[in-house]
This record gives sequence, C-alpha cells and structure tokens, in this order.
Amino acid sequence: MPDNKVQFAVVREDPMVEAELVRLTKASNVLLISSGGCTALTLQSLFPDLHITLVDFNPAQLERVREKMRALRDVDAATRCRRFNIGTSDPKGLNQNGNFESLFRGLREFIFDLVADEAEIRLLFEDRGRLARVSEVLFSSKYWSVAFDLYFSDSLLNAMFSPDATQHAETGSYPRYFQTLFEKGLTSAEAFDNYFLHHVFLGYYLQRPASLPYYLFAPPADYRFQMVKGTLDQVPELQCFDLISLSNIMDWMPLTEIVSLMSYLQNEMKSGATVLYRQLNNYTDLSTYFGDSFEFNTALGVRFQEIERSLFYASVHVGERR
Repeated sequence: MPDNKVQFAVVREDPMVEAELVRLTKASNVLLISSGGCTALTLQSLFPDLHITLVDFNPAQLERVREKMRALRDVDAATRCRRFNIGTSDPKGLNQNGNFESLFRGLREFIFDLVADEAEIRLLFEDRGRLARVSEVLFSSKYWSVAFDLYFSDSLLNAMFSPDATQHAETGSYPRYFQTLFEKGLTSAEAFDNYFLHHVFLGYYLQRPASLPYYLFAPPADYRFQMVKGTLDQVPELQCFDLISLSNIMDWMPLTEIVSLMSYLQNEMKSGATVLYRQLNNYTDLSTYFGDSFEFNTALGVRFQEIERSLFYASVHVGERR
C-alpha cells in the first residue's frame, strides 16, 4: 500500500517475555513502545488490572491500536477473524496492513512461486509429521536463500525504514541473519503452533487455540491504556513505572542518542524498576553504557532470548534500577 503510515501492523516480539516479567516483578504500571499493540493487548488480557502506557512517535501506530481495540469488541466471529487475519491474508486486515508486512508479503509470494506453493507450506503447520520434511520442502530449493537476498537487502530495508534501522549491523548481513533464524524456528519443536511463523509464511493466523496470539484467544474485557504520542522523554512521570519495555528502539539510534537515553533512564526510573530491551542483528553490549545504576540479569536475558517465539532477536536484556 503506497504511502502507508503504519510501519508495523503487528509486534514481532513475544509478549510472554513481558508477561513473565510482570509476574516476576509484580508490576502494576508498565510502559511499552506501542508499535502494532499486540504486546499491550496481550498483557491487558492476562492482567486485567495492569495499567499500561503506550508511547510511539508515529500517531498511525497509536491509531492502529485503537482500531484493534474497537475491532475486538465485535461480537461477529467471522468479522473479527477477517479483521485480525485469522485464516485470511487480506492485506487490508489490521494485522497485515503495515509496511513491514508488505515486505513479508513479497517474500511469501516469491516463496509460493518458486520454492513451495501455499498449500504445501500450510500442510507443514497442519500435519505435525510434515515439519520433519521442512528442509526438503523449503531449504533445499535453490531459490530459498535468494528470497532472503532479495527481501532483506540493505537497499530495501533502508528504503522502508531509513538507514537508521540498519546502522548497527554489518553491511549486507540481514539476508543470512533472517534466513538462519527462520530455519532455526522452522526446525524447532515449537514450530507447529508458532503463530509468528504462521504470520510470516502463510500471512495469517490459524484458527486453533494454541496457535493464536493470546489477545485473540481471550480478548481484554476492558482497557487501562494511556497513549503518548512522542518519544520516551515526553512520557510524564517515568518514575511511576515498575517495568519499561523498550522493544529494540536502540537498534534505530546512534550511540550518542543511546547514551542520552540511558542517562535519562538513570535519572528518572525509580529504584527497583525493571528495564527490558531487545537487540536485532546488533551485537554491541549496550548494558555497559548503563553504568552502575542498573544491575543486569544475564541469565534471565539468555532464557528470554531462548524462549522468544518471534525468533527475531540476537539478544534480550533485563536490568533492574539500583
């Protein structure tokens, strides 16, 4: 869709990481980067009393969350499925109408044309035994790696997201990065019900309870959302939050801005509060820039990275404000 203001129709992060941190820290007030809103909606489903603030400098992302909130109230099951891309890859669906989703649509169509057709790929996720043949069905094709060369090239990513998004990665590294992570995901024991894989390779979610984002399986009854259009330093009363999840925003920032952000968090976060961030194809150890004000739980970060069903991230980091 030309001139689409929505960059991300969905959040490609596993909300169960944030959910586990809410449980561990007994958080009652959480700050999230909005993006497609999936994490916020899931947390509200799991924790009805949780207060959630969503921040995003892109007003279209906040509006997408509002659209999803309205659509979740639709009692017509067929309409809800269509709106949220359950069983349909409709590009106008709320979980498909974004620029990053357009990139994956191109990747998917290339794979359908030259690697394996949609019916064959769908069978991988409908018959557990067939996933054992995923290497034969997909990876062995001479076009499999070409698909990633084309759709994760620096030129396409820079055109879509600007060079800010790729600045910390080695030039030309994204095709192999994504190919490797998807191959790992498709051969994992959890692949069959992994809705992140379904969304990428089918373009929709499958209508079975174990294969749906939690907010679509059990929609929130009510919302305790506050939305802030702007950047993190424009969120009022940062000291009130028990958990701040930064997504992977530091992948998009030059080091000077990262240091400035960390200084701001040091000054504004309350003692005992938790910060969570992810890194995508960025291997700089950013935790060292937080100084002595934060204590990072390396083991917990490694565990979260291992269970992260989105598969996107090279590392996950959890720090507590001293």
